[in-house]
This record gives sequence, structure tokens and C-alpha cells, in this order.
Amino acid sequence: MIDRFRPAEDYLSRIRGIPLLPGERVARVFSLQDGLLDEPTKRGRLLITTNLRILFFQNSRGYDEVFLFPVGELKGVVVDSRMKGTLSLLWGILAVTVASLFYLLAAYWVTGRVESPALPGLNMDFLPFIILAATLAGAWLFWRRNIKRAGGKVTLRGANWDLSFAYLGAERVRDINAMVETLFICRQGCIERLYSQPERETAPSGYP
Repeated sequence: MIDRFRPAEDYLSRIRGIPLLPGERVARVFSLQDGLLDEPTKRGRLLITTNLRILFFQNSRGYDEVFLFPVGELKGVVVDSRMKGTLSLLWGILAVTVASLFYLLAAYWVTGRVESPALPGLNMDFLPFIILAATLAGAWLFWRRNIKRAGGKVTLRGANWDLSFAYLGAERVRDINAMVETLFICRQGCIERLYSQPERETAPSGYP
């Protein structure tokens, strides 16, 4: 059932030092930075589902952390895609306004005190131009990181565990949905294998 989404990477024997169990195959790999991937990477935050387990890799305070959960214990998934960055649009406009005022004051101060060559074709000296370019670049990066890019939060809930992580980028919503679908398919496969196994004998040998 997993194979109709993507081919399982049978050649993998371990992921970032974590050995795979006998008969375990990777079903899907999701990077919080890059979305769905064909195979696990050595760096970055990864959510991986196999036909047996859920693996989550992250780096916290300079240390690599890995969380391992049986996929058969997955009870539910909550996907909240209403987040719109860490700041509101009003704060973004205010930040751009402050950046513009900073440029005007800095350029006025530099023009009267520091001599710099004029740029050909522009009625502007070199130093004020550098300040303008740096201000625009800073405002664009601020906008892209905190406001423009939509984001969301995903919570995986198990029998006695929770796993939550945030992601950025509206383009990741489709990847998240595909990952959730694969998680439940793997979970269903684990449950079916569990109930299809023959019951073990509980009485000692030689007893009826």
C-alpha cells in the first residue's frame, strides 16, 4: 500500500546512525525546510515514516535529537495552517516605515560629513546608495521571514506521546497532507499485520 505513493528505499540500512529494523522500509521523507524529499538528508529537521516507525530528527541547542515512535500507536494528527508568520501586517508596515526613516536620517548625516563619489547616471552619492541598498535588503528579509511566508503547526498524537513541530511556507501544506496520508496508511498496515499474526501458544509444551 505504501508503494503507490513513492518507491520504498530498500537500500537504506540506517538513517543518521539509527539502524532500520528487519523488514523496515522508508515510506516517505519530509523536510521542514525543503518539503518532501526522495531520501533522507544528513542535516536539517526531518520527519520520516516507515512501515513500522515514525522518526523525527532535529537539532536543539547544538545537539542532535531523534524521536522514535511506533507508527501503529498513532492516534491522530492535528494540522493548523492558520499561522501567518510571527508578526502581523501592521507590524510589518511599521518596520518598513522605521527602516525608511533610518535611511533618511543616515543618508542626511553621511552626505553632510563624509565625501563619496557620485554614481554615474544617478543623482546620489555612493555611501547613501549603499545605505539605501542595505535598508531595502533588511526590510525584504524581515518581510519574507516574519510576514509574507505563511506557516503552520503539526501535532502527532500517540497513545502516550505527542510530537509537535512548526513549518514555514504555504507551499508546504500539500506536502504535509501527503505526509499525513502516508502516516495513516503505514499505521493501518501495522494494525493489519498485528491482527493477521497467529495467536501464540501460552501453555507449556506437553500440556493441552
